[in-house]
Amino acid sequence: MSIAILLLVSAFGFRLYTYNNTSDAAALIDQLNPLVQTETLYVKTTDKYAYKFPDAVSKIDNFTYIQNCFDKNGHTRKLSYTSFGRPLTPKRFLKVTTKGQSIQTWEEIDEQEIPQKIISLL
Repeated sequence: MSIAILLLVSAFGFRLYTYNNTSDAAALIDQLNPLVQTETLYVKTTDKYAYKFPDAVSKIDNFTYIQNCFDKNGHTRKLSYTSFGRPLTPKRFLKVTTKGQSIQTWEEIDEQEIPQKIISLL
């Protein structure tokens, strides 16, 4: 019983630790944590990436962005996402599916697909 309680408290504690933490460790912890739910976030791309790094095999540059994203209700989250092989075109809208800080998918969408409540926030 005490082991189950310890695991539950740890999972909840990790959830608090990883929220708005853009590290790779936070993404891995969220991916494994059963208390973290999948959600959809929206972001407007920028030309200001946080850093770029070469791919280990092909040596092609990859670009990592760290930005505030919004859920459908306007709640904000800081998120890190990477574009492989080229920088993203600025002023485009992305729909990002996450499990905490772990990016599951992202896709470019039209402005009409963004919830009206958050358009002004982007």
